[in-house]
Amino acid sequence: MARQRQTARATISDTKPARSNMPAAENDNCGEAGQVVESPENSTLDSNVTRLYKHVCHYNSCPARWSKFPANEEEQVHLAKNITQDPIVHRHEYVDKAWVTKSFTIQDKAMQKLLNKALANYHDLDMALEEWTFKPPYRALVHRWDVLKDLQAVAEGEEKAAADPLVEFLTPILAPSVESLFQTKLTGKVSFENVWQIFQPGEHVMTKFYGTEVVCRVLKYERIQTNCALYWQITFEYVDWNGQSCGYATTSTKIGYFGGFRRVTALPVYPLSFEDDAPQIKDRIIARGRKFEELRGYHFMTCDGKKVLLEQPEERPVIFSFSPSLIHVC
Repeated sequence: MARQRQTARATISDTKPARSNMPAAENDNCGEAGQVVESPENSTLDSNVTRLYKHVCHYNSCPARWSKFPANEEEQVHLAKNITQDPIVHRHEYVDKAWVTKSFTIQDKAMQKLLNKALANYHDLDMALEEWTFKPPYRALVHRWDVLKDLQAVAEGEEKAAADPLVEFLTPILAPSVESLFQTKLTGKVSFENVWQIFQPGEHVMTKFYGTEVVCRVLKYERIQTNCALYWQITFEYVDWNGQSCGYATTSTKIGYFGGFRRVTALPVYPLSFEDDAPQIKDRIIARGRKFEELRGYHFMTCDGKKVLLEQPEERPVIFSFSPSLIHVC
C-alpha cells in the first residue's frame, strides 16, 4: 500500500506544467511567470471556454494585455480578416500622450469611385497601386478638397450615401491643412514646409526664362533633402519651339529652404493666381503666345533685341536676327 501511494505521488509530480526558459515577452505560448499554457483537447470544453493569453512587453515598455491569441501574428491575421468589409479603416498611433492618425484606407467601392472623380489627372497618382491608403499630409486630398465638396453637393442616391459619410470623416483630418492653405491665399505668405500646398498639379505658375516672364503648368512637386541641402523641386511644362518641332517641354525650379514665412510672389516660381492683376497677365501672355504660334518655322525678319545661344549661354545685342526661343507660352 505504501508503495502504491509513493507511485501515485510521483505520477502527480511528473505532470506538473514545465517551466519555460524563455522570458514571457519572447514566448508566444507563455502565460504569466513563464508557465506553459495547457490546451486540453476536449471539443465539449472548447465550446464553453474562452482562453486568454497574457502578453507582457519587454522592460515594461507597455502595459501587459490579454488576448485570445497566443501569438501576435495570429492576432494580426484575425484582425485583417475581420476588417475587410469595413468601409473605412482608420489607423491611429500613440504620440505625445495622444492618439493621432497614422493612415486610413477607403474600402467602400462607392467611396472609391467618388474619389477617383475628385483625384482624376492628379500628377501620376494611382490609388489602386496605393491600395486606397492615405497617409499624412494627404496632399492630393487637400488640393482636391473643393472638387470633392462640389461632387458631394450634386451627388444623389448611392453616390450621396457614400459622399456624405466620406466628407464627414475627412473634414476633421484635413482641416489643419485646408485652413493653412486658406491663410496662405489670404495673406500671400507661405512657410517652407507648406510650399507644396500652393503647387497643385495643373496649376498655372509664373517664372522667368532668361529674364523673360513666362507662364507654365505644374506637373509635380517634390521635397528633396540631401546631405547639404533641403529644397522643393517644382517640375512644370511649357510650349516651346526648338527649331525643328513645337510642343510641350519640361523643366524644373528649386525653392531652397527658408525660415519663417516668405511672400509667395517672391519665390522663383509661384502660382499666377497670387498676382493682383492675374487676368491682365493671362490676356497678355495669350496674345504673346498667338504671336509665337505665327512665328513658328523660319522667317527672314529684323529685330532689335537680344540673342540667346542655348548651347553656350551668352547674351549680346543684335539687329538682324530673331530668336523665337525668347517667346514662351503655356
